[in-house]
This record gives sequence, structure tokens and C-alpha cells, in this order.
Amino acid sequence: MAIAWRDSPEALVEILRRRGLDPDRVDNVEAAWAAFGEFLREPIDGLEPDPDSDADGFIVQWGRYGWHDRLPSLSFTRQYAVNMRATWTEPDWYQPEHWHVNLTLVFPDAPALADLGQLNVQDTGFDFSPPGAERDHAIREAEWEMNHYPTLRALWKSVPSSSAVTLDQAG
Repeated sequence: MAIAWRDSPEALVEILRRRGLDPDRVDNVEAAWAAFGEFLREPIDGLEPDPDSDADGFIVQWGRYGWHDRLPSLSFTRQYAVNMRATWTEPDWYQPEHWHVNLTLVFPDAPALADLGQLNVQDTGFDFSPPGAERDHAIREAEWEMNHYPTLRALWKSVPSSSAVTLDQAG
């Protein structure tokens, strides 16, 4: 049974808890990624029905952002294009709304993470492969990319100081 898109943050929280992780205090990045991978495999209801649209995808992002006091952070994000027929931009055309479910991990500063904000990439890029074998392949590709950088490997082995699951409208 598919999860309603508005209920999907609670579904991610449930998966994290089932795997022994506190969503507000994740202490194992690898376990959090495995839980997020399970979440990425769940079907979501209420998305844009066009199979060629970017209705369901994911991205992993890392860096040092002002909203996290420039501390190292890592975000696992699932993006939806939501079928909201009330969002009309012209009389005969509409634009779906885009929403993000994020699992954000913030880390204490450490020498091994010093250049996190200076890597030549700050994310894996969005992937909109459909759930199933294509999505599983995309998840493995994201893992490969994150393992390509020593700083990200160090981040992966670090213990977050805080974490949160959120649902936000993409801006």
C-alpha cells in the first residue's frame, strides 16, 4: 500500500525507529542511510501521475550552511512533484508543487571535515529513477560518489550532534 505524500515524514520516522535510531538524535550515518534507502523504496501516493515527470526523486547534499551555524551537515532528501490541481499558473496549465522530505544530520566540527564546504561537488545530483531496480542502482551510484571523497568518508564515520526529519515545500 502506498504512503500518502503528506504522511511520508512519519513513515521515514517509523523506519528509523524500527532500525533502532532516534530521528532527533541519529547516531549512525550508515544505519540512517540504510533506513533512508528503505524509505526510497516505498511507493508514495498523490504524486504527479505523468511517468515522464520528475515526480519522485532523491538527492544527497553536504556542506556547511548558515542555517546550521556553518557546522558540517549531510542531508538525505526525497523530492516529490505533488499533483495539486489548485496550483494554476495559466488558465489551461498548472505546475505541480515540489516538496522535500529531509533527513538532516549536523555534525560537530572536526579537522577531518575542515574542507567539507570546499569540495568540488556539494551533492549527488537529483535522481528520478522509478522505485525498483533502477532506483536501487541509483542508490548504489550515490553511495559510490559519497565514498569517492575522503572528507565524505570521514563524515560518514562521524557521529551527528543533531538530526531532524522535515517536510518542506521546495522554493
